[in-house]
Amino acid sequence: MVGARPRAALFAVLASAFLLVAGACSGSGEPAGPTTTPASPASGEITVLSFEWGFEPEAIVLQQGQEIRLTLNNEGKILHNFKVDDLKVDVIEEISSGGFSGDDDELFVGAGSDDVGLLRFVPLEAGEYEFYCTIGNHRQLGMEGRLTVQ
Repeated sequence: MVGARPRAALFAVLASAFLLVAGACSGSGEPAGPTTTPASPASGEITVLSFEWGFEPEAIVLQQGQEIRLTLNNEGKILHNFKVDDLKVDVIEEISSGGFSGDDDELFVGAGSDDVGLLRFVPLEAGEYEFYCTIGNHRQLGMEGRLTVQ
């Protein structure tokens, strides 16, 4: 039979673990905003990871007029893409995988499962924009972030 002290210690450990999990699960039910420091591309290159159900980084800062080479690395098991609405850009090159294709001068790139897409572009105006995945309800599940052009 287990003694009282070991049983009390086990109970204390289990109770602490329960409180940690309960605290982590509580909240408003609203998705949290970007919690990471915004990423700025070194030498004009940035890699965005996509997965079920998010992007990393969740916030990106670009410089107006600087050519950017964005690689979308899909680490997910399903198709994902990266799109920004209303940002005026000069698209130099877009190579999507997974059957995706963006329109001319549209900030869009897609990637199949465990594949990559490439987008080279120049942002032409400053402002704040959202990027997101256009597939099904992926955006509602958390596949969105903030893009700032300075």
